[in-house]
Amino acid sequence: MATAAKESPLEAPPKARKYSPIGIWKRLMSYLLKYRLWVITALVGIIGTNILQVSVPYILRDVIDIGIANKDSAYMLSAGILVIGLGVLRGMTAFFGRFFGERLSHCISYDIRNEIYDKVQRQSFTYHDSAQVGTIITRAISDVNEIQRYFSYGLMDGLNVLLLLTGVLTIMVATSPLLALIAFIPLVPLALYSQRFVKSIHPRWKKVMNRMQVLSNHIQENALGAEVVRVFAREQYEIERFHKENENLYDEQLDFITQWITYLPASALLAAMSTALVLLFGGLLEQQGMASITIGLIVTFNAYVLLLAQPLRFVGFVILLTTQAVASGERIFEVLDEEERIINKPGAIKAAFKGHVRFENVSTRYSEQTPAVVEDINLEAPPGDVVAVIGLTGSGKTTIANLIPRFYDVTEGSVTIDGIDVRDYDLHSLRSQIGIVMQQSLLFSATIEENIAYGNPAATHSEIVEAARSANAHDFISEFPAGYDTLVGERGVTLSGGQKQRVAIARALLVDPRILILDDATSSVDTHTEHLIQQALERIMEGRTTFVIAQRMSTILNADQIIVLRDGEIIQHGTHETLLQDGGLYEDIYKLQLEEQERVRREAIIAGIIKIPLEERRSTQQFRALIDRLTGKYTP
Repeated sequence: MATAAKESPLEAPPKARKYSPIGIWKRLMSYLLKYRLWVITALVGIIGTNILQVSVPYILRDVIDIGIANKDSAYMLSAGILVIGLGVLRGMTAFFGRFFGERLSHCISYDIRNEIYDKVQRQSFTYHDSAQVGTIITRAISDVNEIQRYFSYGLMDGLNVLLLLTGVLTIMVATSPLLALIAFIPLVPLALYSQRFVKSIHPRWKKVMNRMQVLSNHIQENALGAEVVRVFAREQYEIERFHKENENLYDEQLDFITQWITYLPASALLAAMSTALVLLFGGLLEQQGMASITIGLIVTFNAYVLLLAQPLRFVGFVILLTTQAVASGERIFEVLDEEERIINKPGAIKAAFKGHVRFENVSTRYSEQTPAVVEDINLEAPPGDVVAVIGLTGSGKTTIANLIPRFYDVTEGSVTIDGIDVRDYDLHSLRSQIGIVMQQSLLFSATIEENIAYGNPAATHSEIVEAARSANAHDFISEFPAGYDTLVGERGVTLSGGQKQRVAIARALLVDPRILILDDATSSVDTHTEHLIQQALERIMEGRTTFVIAQRMSTILNADQIIVLRDGEIIQHGTHETLLQDGGLYEDIYKLQLEEQERVRREAIIAGIIKIPLEERRSTQQFRALIDRLTGKYTP
């Protein structure tokens, strides 16, 4: 029984999301929960390092006030040995802190990059129609690298700075509150300046990453469109355009760096002022014998201030890395939070089907703002039927085919297979039983055998060869020195258009689909290659429900039913003979295309360029009818 017609929510454009910096930071921190043991180990290493580090200046005070003052060489020797021992321990704790911190950062970047890739793989065609490849690449690589740097240096070193500051300040206040207060005076403007720095640096870094994304999109677009650029001799224009975009990136980076480099000397100056105040006022207090200030204490405080100087200057770097991570995190979460519109329903059906396809009052649009792409489509294709879909460019031919494997969802009505709505099928189960040969078949940078076996990796070599034979691809594959192990190059550039199509047909055939979709599979090849492809298509169409999306009418003459689309609506429906008798758009397309094609084909057969294989001569009557049609004697 067919399921009742139901509505699917429109694929409305995503609403702009607002992310708070604190919310983004907390969300980034949640990635640590998976690695609690490593976090604890790294934290123990950092804490141990800081405890050992702040102990050395305290020992230095006693060396001066006791060892040197009393000329106690034994005390000074034991203090020296103790400092060496602490240094060894500090090296060990620092190793654990750094090692596990680095490991954490790379594991988190690994997880986030996988999340982005998985998310993009699950997105519908609507998402990929609007998303730029360069944008996805930038966010999966550059933005993730910024987050990795934050966890490696910003977070770990930030914790180190925080613990060191806490420990040093606590010791300084406990040892001499007055001298500590004097040392803290320059820290107040430093804190205020750091807060201002954070507010100014965040939007600047986001601009840098956006500019980098634009540049990445430009490079990717021109790499794919290199032929078009050279055909129209636009190399200089593209060079100048790239230089302009690169200059914009340079300007944004320069503005960002200007803010950064002004922070460094200012923070260094404030740290130096703290040292100067300790030496000046500490010396005066020691001379007056006030507040129990000793020379050893002044030296110790100066050591602590120097110990603070580097971390205080590093605060700017931590702020920078945090800002970069938050900005990159926002861009990454925009991808991860994008709604997945084509998903499995709870309890989705995993079942083999025969391939009885029915369109019931089907209409669809890509968003609320766009008109319907197809409207009120009613169509039925029993198992084994060949349905040809023709129409002018933009009439909705490919959209109809894309609704069957749920590359898009219908807005109204339903598409059913064997009486079950395609939205009720498990996506993997549905698509694994549908073979598709597209107009521009993409081959991967792999061997021919790997490309053919892409949809069925478990296929044996003999099965791959048999699929290639059925697709009329075995002969040209065998002519390569490496045969089926021949690398086809990026997007299959080492093969001709006809060779790529035949490899794509073999790939679809190896899946053994119940439903076959041929999206204008012979539109960009010569007559001889078209004949070879047609032979292959006729073989793989046998026993399968087939939808043929065609520009060339020669591919659809023997279809069981033909539908003619205009502006997303079916205006004619029938067989080749009945549609010719009805006239209308079908007859116009026929006269415009096929009469000339048949003349060329007839001349090619007479000249011996195209041979009629023996297997096509099923009977004398059929063969004569074929010759009559090709020689113009056949009148529908």
